[in-house]
Amino acid sequence: MDESAPWRALDAAPPAGQPDPADREASERRRLIATIATIAAAGVLAVAAFLVAGTGTDPSIEVAAGGASSLAPGAGQSAGEIVVEVEGAVVRPGLVRLPAGARVADALTAAGGYGPRVDADRARAELNLAARLEDGARILVPSRDEPVPSIVAEGSGGGSEPGLMDLNRATAAELESLPGIGPVTAGKIIAAREEQAFASVDDLRTRKIVGAAMLEKIRELVTAR
Repeated sequence: MDESAPWRALDAAPPAGQPDPADREASERRRLIATIATIAAAGVLAVAAFLVAGTGTDPSIEVAAGGASSLAPGAGQSAGEIVVEVEGAVVRPGLVRLPAGARVADALTAAGGYGPRVDADRARAELNLAARLEDGARILVPSRDEPVPSIVAEGSGGGSEPGLMDLNRATAAELESLPGIGPVTAGKIIAAREEQAFASVDDLRTRKIVGAAMLEKIRELVTAR
């Protein structure tokens, strides 16, 4: 019985030159643990990248709570970029960053588009959506909540109609106080009268400065003297 024990121990040993099964199992276990650790690290990095991306802000507009912009003109502004102000009846009034060469329509889109109280008729008349913007420009979108401007008489003598605005003498600001007349149309009126004074209110239509609908809106508010 004692002589058989060494024989059984020798018979159980692996052949020479072959790895011990226990060593092979331990090596495979270490490789499996390393693979799992690599996959877990990649997952952590992916989750971190997703969280960073999810907390980012829209770079085209920086508006603080309450509608006040937190972007100072020129602050963090890169080359080829402009900063313009969008106010009035838009969803997010404030300063917006846009690429150089952007149009008025781009600024309105960056501000969230028209708000629910926008005066659509005045917006169509006053805003040129295709106009190219310059750095520091200001866009004012008219609102239906704005009071109707009062018309200040240019004079009270000489038999002229009191309370009517004289198209040949009104300033740009006074012309812009008329319903539907914005900076662009006011500039056209001033340029046209410098070439030739208006003989009547209808000259605004015949000289193709305003359309028929716009003329009817202001006809009772203006005169040509």
